[in-house]
Order: sequence, then C-alpha cells, then structure tokens
Amino acid sequence: MRVSIKLFANLRKKLPKGSMGKATLDLVEQATINDLIHQLDIPLDLAQMVLVNGEQTREFGQALTDGDQVSIFPPVAGGSE
Repeated sequence: MRVSIKLFANLRKKLPKGSMGKATLDLVEQATINDLIHQLDIPLDLAQMVLVNGEQTREFGQALTDGDQVSIFPPVAGGSE
C-alpha cells in the first residue's frame, strides 16, 4: 500500500534529502498511523497534530488505506502573554 506523507517544520528531516517535506511511502497492508510514525522514526510526542485526508485524528491505531494522505505537525511553541 502507498501513502503520501507531508511533514512540517523540524520533522521534515525525517524524509530523504531533497524531498521538500513530501514523500510517498510503501507500507504493509493494514499499517496504522502509529506504524507510519514509527517507520519515520518520529517520537510520538513530536507527532502533535496528525491529519489523514484532511481530517485531524489522535487515533494512532487507525488503519491507513492505499492512497491516504497523511500530514504530521510537531508541537508549536511561541506566543506571548
């Protein structure tokens, strides 16, 4: 199964050089979001926001399907009080 992955900010370095934050990855059938995060060697606490086909989820046990588009954002810091 193939999924499109888009990583943001400092997570981009988890993809091959020159990928510009986007890549298509091959996963085993019934792979979950957690499997994808593990394959990319991203610590779970750095996968702050995950979108699958544009829908936000925290259900990392959710199975992915062929053609899914997954975006992963790290925690955002900043702002002032």
